[in-house]
Amino acid sequence: MKKNNKSSKPRKLAITCKNGLYSFRPMINGKRKNFKLDTTDHGEAVSRALKILESSQSFNYKGSLEAAVNEFISFKTQKNKFSVNSTVGKKGILLDFAKIAEKNIPVSTLSPSHINKFFTAKKSCTESTKAGYKATIQSFLTWCVDVKKLFIEDSRRALQDYSYTIQAKHTYLTLEEIQEVIDASTDEEITYILVCGAFLGMRKDEIINSRASWFEFDPPTPVCFIQNLDKVTATKYGLDPFKVKSKERRVPISPSVLQWLKNFVSTKVDYCLSPDSRKGKHRYRYDYRTKYEAFVKKVSPNKDFGSHTLRHSFATNLAMKNTAIGFIAQYLGDSVKTTERHYAQFLPTVQSVEVLTINLMPKPALEPDDLAA
Repeated sequence: MKKNNKSSKPRKLAITCKNGLYSFRPMINGKRKNFKLDTTDHGEAVSRALKILESSQSFNYKGSLEAAVNEFISFKTQKNKFSVNSTVGKKGILLDFAKIAEKNIPVSTLSPSHINKFFTAKKSCTESTKAGYKATIQSFLTWCVDVKKLFIEDSRRALQDYSYTIQAKHTYLTLEEIQEVIDASTDEEITYILVCGAFLGMRKDEIINSRASWFEFDPPTPVCFIQNLDKVTATKYGLDPFKVKSKERRVPISPSVLQWLKNFVSTKVDYCLSPDSRKGKHRYRYDYRTKYEAFVKKVSPNKDFGSHTLRHSFATNLAMKNTAIGFIAQYLGDSVKTTERHYAQFLPTVQSVEVLTINLMPKPALEPDDLAA
């Protein structure tokens, strides 16, 4: 009897090569999928294709897009990748994405059309806001592909291809305008917000979570240490955990605001802004936007500026005073590349090449007789 060796035959893989790069195009659940293998070596391409097939056979995620979002947030939280505030924000973005894409669809059916549908709905948002949406959804899709082994690589690629130019920040207050606004403030908390933003470069959530322990007023260099607060320590002292968006940093305190800050902070035990307890289901422990926006509308009806504008003002005014980009980046907690893109345009335009001096006298021209010799 002839032995059936059908099972021992090598599997035929739908591997194609275009411009020297290999791709894998298998049939998954009756649909042709395309995976870029990102290699020019055929053996490596086969190995990667087999891994894709193995993952598809070992795991078949049938949950909805919304369920996948909740699982992703839980995964990141357990890995301590997101702060409390960041978790709330990212979850809100992703649930909004799930709702707009198509309610209750299986995450495995996510397609590039859903990506386009979401950003079409958000077309009126600013470019920086859309950049935030893109980064959050990109992180989620990467988790779906790399961790959950879902076959939605085409959706992730569609999101990667979605591009736009982020314009440099232009809205800021000059030092003279900041002085006028501070002079108009009769509320110490409003003044504190203005000082923290315009003289320490704090973000909104940093201002809200700032504590008396952040301030080191002793010479030789008084600084504000914008720092994290882990969950164990926070629970011990009855505070909220806090994680700085970029990185912890020390920002020197300007002598012009030093004494005022010292007096203000000396009356605080924990948080510098009240109330010290959370009220209702807010993203932040204390949301000062209503009071702050009412103040801005009253003192500056012709120039609207949010609290984040104060942070831009801090960096812009430093650049206009010829502060090195590296120092500005350090104070902001941003990369030098990002800081350059937004604020290098504000550096003084007067060229300072005259500082490069050397005693170099021109040599006398050679006479014809000298050349003949």
